[in-house]
Amino acid sequence: MKQLLAVFLVLLFYVSAVQPQKSASQPTSQAGPDAASAELVTLTNSWNEAINANDRTKLEAFLAPEFAGYGWSGELWATRSQWLDNVHFYSENTLHGISPRVYGDFAIVTSVATFVNTFDGHPSIKTSILADTWRRMNGRWQVATRTICRTGSTSTSTASPCS
Repeated sequence: MKQLLAVFLVLLFYVSAVQPQKSASQPTSQAGPDAASAELVTLTNSWNEAINANDRTKLEAFLAPEFAGYGWSGELWATRSQWLDNVHFYSENTLHGISPRVYGDFAIVTSVATFVNTFDGHPSIKTSILADTWRRMNGRWQVATRTICRTGSTSTSTASPCS
């Protein structure tokens, strides 16, 4: 009986050690789209449509109270109110390659954006890489930050192609 118990315990520890354990730091959706990932793709597209329509009411609902826009280096580009005041400069915003990674009640959604904006009557087309941080509170997702890498930058910095 003792030998059988010993064999059972060894087998139990062996099987436990061999099976991979999902750690808390891994995304909850590595293999395929789950419900939260699918929801975040839909929300990202809806947020983008609200930007294109300059629908301030919808935009305010998407943005968390602490929302801010940042450059790739971490520099604050716009507070929530500044971002909302300037969104009308974007006349056409197209997203490609939307890719969510969900970490419980937080998510990072990356995408590539083509922005058409107009300043002083002159249109400009820019391509950027976006990293949006979403937070779920009370069952509702909101964008907490948007970090932008402008890939068409003429910056002379060698540290990063983003400005």
